[in-house]
Amino acid sequence: MRLPNGDEVTAPTPVWGLDIQCEKGTNLSYGPWADRQREQLFLFFFPQDYQTMKVFIFIASVPGEIRQVQQFDVRLNILAEATVDILFSKLIMRDGKQENQTNAVHMNVQRGSYFEMTLPWTVSDDGYVTKINGQFLHVDASSSLNYRNLLEAETLDYRVNVHYPRVWNHHQTWDLEFNGCKATYHFLYAHKEFFQDMIEDWSSRVPPDLLHFVPYSWNFIIRMQEFELITLANGYNWVDCEHQANAHIAFCGELFDLRFTLPFTDFLPETVLLKFIIVGENVDLSLFLPPTNTSSNIITALSRNARLIEKEDRPKHSFSSEKWRKFCKLSSGWVDCWHVPELQLSISYTYHPVPPVGPSPQANVSTPEKEELLLSPIRAPHRKKSPMEIIKNLTPEQFDPTSVTADCINVDLRITKPSEIKLYGSVLRMFINLKDCTEQYPPCPTVALDRLIFEMNKRYSETQLQVVVSPLILTTSDDPNHQRLSAHQHLHTGFLMLSGLQMRGDAMFSAEERSLDEETLEYAWLVELTVGTLSGKLTTPQLQNIITALEAFVFTVEDAENSLRHPRPYLYCYHGTPQPQCPQTTSEHFCPTTDTIKYKMVRASLDGISLNLVESGTILCFQMQELLSDPLIGMEAAHNFGTIVKDHNYALTSHTHANIRLLHKQRFFECVVGPLVELFSTTNDIKTKSCALVAIASLLPWLPHIVLNAHIQKLLPVLLQGLYTSDFSKIGEASINMERHDARCGSETRLNTLTTLASLLKQNASPAERHTSTLISFLMPLTTYHPLQTVGVKALECLAALVTLPVSVILPYRNESWSIFDLTPKFITDALMMQHKDGVYLYNCCKNNVCAME
Repeated sequence: MRLPNGDEVTAPTPVWGLDIQCEKGTNLSYGPWADRQREQLFLFFFPQDYQTMKVFIFIASVPGEIRQVQQFDVRLNILAEATVDILFSKLIMRDGKQENQTNAVHMNVQRGSYFEMTLPWTVSDDGYVTKINGQFLHVDASSSLNYRNLLEAETLDYRVNVHYPRVWNHHQTWDLEFNGCKATYHFLYAHKEFFQDMIEDWSSRVPPDLLHFVPYSWNFIIRMQEFELITLANGYNWVDCEHQANAHIAFCGELFDLRFTLPFTDFLPETVLLKFIIVGENVDLSLFLPPTNTSSNIITALSRNARLIEKEDRPKHSFSSEKWRKFCKLSSGWVDCWHVPELQLSISYTYHPVPPVGPSPQANVSTPEKEELLLSPIRAPHRKKSPMEIIKNLTPEQFDPTSVTADCINVDLRITKPSEIKLYGSVLRMFINLKDCTEQYPPCPTVALDRLIFEMNKRYSETQLQVVVSPLILTTSDDPNHQRLSAHQHLHTGFLMLSGLQMRGDAMFSAEERSLDEETLEYAWLVELTVGTLSGKLTTPQLQNIITALEAFVFTVEDAENSLRHPRPYLYCYHGTPQPQCPQTTSEHFCPTTDTIKYKMVRASLDGISLNLVESGTILCFQMQELLSDPLIGMEAAHNFGTIVKDHNYALTSHTHANIRLLHKQRFFECVVGPLVELFSTTNDIKTKSCALVAIASLLPWLPHIVLNAHIQKLLPVLLQGLYTSDFSKIGEASINMERHDARCGSETRLNTLTTLASLLKQNASPAERHTSTLISFLMPLTTYHPLQTVGVKALECLAALVTLPVSVILPYRNESWSIFDLTPKFITDALMMQHKDGVYLYNCCKNNVCAME
């Protein structure tokens, strides 16, 4: 028609549709049964004529002619709160009879929700498309299971496009797209069977028929913006439906995109390939432990107070809390464990479908086998048996599962951008953070690596595992309150570097003496661990930091007090029967389980270790002091106190990259002498007391006299008590009964003690004035000590130093039974034989000093 201004316009096509307004009290129910009724109605009003549809030719409107309708539109608007139920049923056995059990998905939706459907009334060159779309606002969905939580979303959009070709049995395409915003989905393992029952009830119950077969594909897109995917992680799959005291692991993020296709393109195909692609952006792995779990407060405190650092040793904030959360709120006890900026998960599944059993021989055999059975009467008598005849003649015991081609599942998880993990032991059990949780403690140890690869190849008789780790670096820092000199600031951060790690595992299975409905028996587990070179530099506090973190991590992984009992009160033996019921079980022992008789082998190799334990202080000595009480290595630890201050040509020198500080011997001695003297004085254990004395004696020969003089009042009582012990008193008896090694060690300790005592007395003998009686009575027998003649020389030096004391102190001991004048010339002879030329001099010195006193 022509408008007054001269423009020509075409009259619009007529609008044909149905608008439905739903107000209060609306309840919509749908399901497989209702869908089958819809299908019957369509077939009744639009019966299939199996003809190629004609293309619709649009003719411009002519005055006087009826306009042509192109589509039928249906729109349903919900103006108030409404409920939507999806009902389905499954067959169950109850009291020996089959019954239909009704299950449901119940949804509450709010006003503003709508449903639209467009039915085309015309056909184009490539067919026509039926469109369905709609939106649910503030949807709250639950299931009919005892654990009812299912889905909560602010908005849930859905779109379905069904493309029908002009030819009735050409390929059809069904595109289904679901978009959710601020959605929380609760995943339960029981949902797997729940939705499988729904699909089986919804799918066609007509046996496959080649004459009526229509190929089609279902393309799914499930996308959620700001989502929470919550799973239950209780032991042995327990679910607390009443009190909701469940452990949860949740995946929260900004984007979740799942795409997959269900191809039904071939009639009774040999294999079907399914591909699933999942993409996530800014995904967090979160953990929740119920208040009844004793590790809950530990994990929460660690998450709140743990100190994190970046690679540059700068403080790092915890995972961002400015994210949408509805269920997994940090204020409710949830803990974030892992942040991934982007991940992609690809799953390809090639499986062999089993056609449903139907009227023989149409639905339970494939097309080549049908041909074999149909043509067998007219073929020659001597023919090969058909596959069906071969299968029918096999008993279950004769059937070999390895004769059929196995299904194949390929899983590929890729994390292409840097991710951050806070490793809690509780996550491995259903991820404690690697350190304690206050600002006074050092930051958490951090592990950085470029690539972690996990591969698994699972077959019927064998499963192979492989883990490959790229070079990794562990860094740890000192306590922030621990200040170091500028020359030692490089010790603030320590590191461990592992050049590589590879683990291979091989599990072997057997179906021997196992029925087809039983699991195969795992009879061997082989592990090979190949570790590269471990190198690094640590201080002792940093080493303690790592060890403490590992101890806490293992503690929360085991977490025995929060373990749940297995729902089955018995174990299966390797015959596949409960242990109490197995014929091999006797009154003395049960028939063993598969884990008991399984062959296990672990082979490990390490390329090398290059660790440097460095320190500017002396924290190591406290560890050695604790070793003195060890009955096995206490004496060895005591002798090694002197190793630290001793001058070496092969170790602890600048040539071996040791950091030697000025006055390091004095600093070490000042640090240990107090605890060693206290240990010697307070312990009641003779062996510990001997170790403490040996530790002190091993230090004395390598220290300057000016250092020892400052501690003579503290050391002299210890040395005197050491001379008073049984090992030092009855020298003749001890030397006879002592083994050669112990005699040597004891003699060296006595020599070190006497050497230091002589040096101290030569410098200043006045501190020994109060102990003159004890010294003389025990030094005199040592002058004839035969296992080591040098001991006698040093004892004589001590006596020579004592005679320098005032006459009033020494003279009272002139008439004692062990007088200095009783020294026999035999000692001088022995000393001369040992080339100790000082023997004569010391003897004469003693006699002259005594004569002078007289």
